[in-house]
Amino acid sequence: MDSGTAIVGAISAVICASPFVLTGINRRKKEKNFLAVLKDFAIKNDSEITQYEICGNYAIGINDTEKTLSFVSKIEDDYKTQFIDLSAVIDCKSANIYRSSKGGKAIQRLCLQLSYAEPLKQEDVLEFYNADVCYQLSGEIESMEKWHKTISNLLNK
Repeated sequence: MDSGTAIVGAISAVICASPFVLTGINRRKKEKNFLAVLKDFAIKNDSEITQYEICGNYAIGINDTEKTLSFVSKIEDDYKTQFIDLSAVIDCKSANIYRSSKGGKAIQRLCLQLSYAEPLKQEDVLEFYNADVCYQLSGEIESMEKWHKTISNLLNK
């Protein structure tokens, strides 16, 4: 094999691999920024994050000892934040909202609903997925189930 063929092969390999490398770099940068927003939001509410997860268009974090939850979702360039004192929460339910389609049922929204002991306090809804914002699920179902279990276990302590 001559050096010209080797150079063309190397350049082709770099061209083919570059989209994957750039996608990975952009994803890590997005996750780093999301984590910074989540931690800053928790600090503004006199808390810190002991466990967290970043998935799709949201970041969720919890402080096990203080029983606080921070949730940040991003729609386009706008962040929506929610801070919840879990010591006042009595129940955590998962809600899968479907819509009918030609091929059957399709998931429209995935949420966790947090109910309070105080009857006049409106429940908080943490939206993990909304089909109007993102068309494809990418781990939100598993994430919601994990956080439902984590929050429920913390409420039962």
